Amino acid sequence: MATVSPFSALVYDFDKAGSPGSLCCPPYDIIPDASVWRDKSPYNAVRLEKPEGDDPYSGAAGLLADWKARGILRRTPAAYYLYEIAFQDGAERKTVSGLFARLELTPYSAGEVLPHENTLSKAKEDRYRLMTATRCHTSPIYCLYHDGRHTVLTVTGRYKAEPPAVEFTDGEGLTHRLWVVDDPGDCEAIRRSFQERRLYIADGHHRYETALRVRGELGAAASPDGFVFLVDMSHPGLVVYPTHRIVTGLAGYDEQKTLARLAGSFRVEEGGAPGRNTVVMAGRETMYRLIYKDDAFDGLDVTLLHDHILEPVLGVGAANMAAGTNLRYTRDADEAVRAVREGGAQCAFLINATRVDQIRAVADAGGRMPQKSTYFYPKLTTGLIMNEFGV
Repeated sequence: MATVSPFSALVYDFDKAGSPGSLCCPPYDIIPDASVWRDKSPYNAVRLEKPEGDDPYSGAAGLLADWKARGILRRTPAAYYLYEIAFQDGAERKTVSGLFARLELTPYSAGEVLPHENTLSKAKEDRYRLMTATRCHTSPIYCLYHDGRHTVLTVTGRYKAEPPAVEFTDGEGLTHRLWVVDDPGDCEAIRRSFQERRLYIADGHHRYETALRVRGELGAAASPDGFVFLVDMSHPGLVVYPTHRIVTGLAGYDEQKTLARLAGSFRVEEGGAPGRNTVVMAGRETMYRLIYKDDAFDGLDVTLLHDHILEPVLGVGAANMAAGTNLRYTRDADEAVRAVREGGAQCAFLINATRVDQIRAVADAGGRMPQKSTYFYPKLTTGLIMNEFGV
């Protein structure tokens, strides 16, 4: 199945660039204000990950070349990289870990790497222009795999007995640790293990599809591989939050008329929380439980919301989502409700999180969920490890 390999990574020289906490940033799609990270350091990875200016993509390429020439960025010997994040999940402190690796790119039709979400062309065009300008993957594609024997976890677990090569805590209280996995025997065991595995994209569909496009245009010699972060889907620290929907900008929206239309397919009750075949709608003053009347429905909450509420009742379909005109997304239910109560939104919908086993089932069946159906937490930091094409 999947063909993964060690690689020569592009990393910061901390002696020249500064501390890792000043250099790393979140992935591009969850950065609301890049200046927060730009202000941390003239070498912060946000300048590559989410460049700005009149010609941002060529600007990022110029910065990358300059930092390499000055030794701000350097290459490492080929290896896998074990990465762990310690984070707070409610009252519990958890850790999640996985491997940075290179992956041989294959089309979804080959069945080796499977998606679970739809993508939007605007985000893919942005990543395409950045990748082709810089010839570098600044952020990895987050993938899950199923390994009943936990071969990779067993091999990499031994490295955690040693001090990490890098460790820092960021402004959100997340502690990041990195170990270099370069023993030839361990690297070969990892490579063989993944030859038996299918990968499931958890986060980074846009990056994977863009990497396929770039490979098709530049050729395998110039752009041979993808850049991935691989996590065992049974890892106890794997957390998926729901992504709630905030609705804005609907012409002629009327809460009571909307509830009347919903009553055709849903039992409408006041109050409550999401449940089986149940979505919660936050109105201006009242919370409503929308219980789907078809008891035989056995789909995902997010599918129920999009296929039976957003599109047929509110008219928010694929075109609206692609344009980003009527939906905002948040994993914070209080934020969603507050947006409605304070008049910044017309309504909001709260759903349960999609489970990892549901993601796998949808992908195995060849299905796709709506965009932003899942929110894997925590997000991987950007800048700790990067991957140049063809090196």
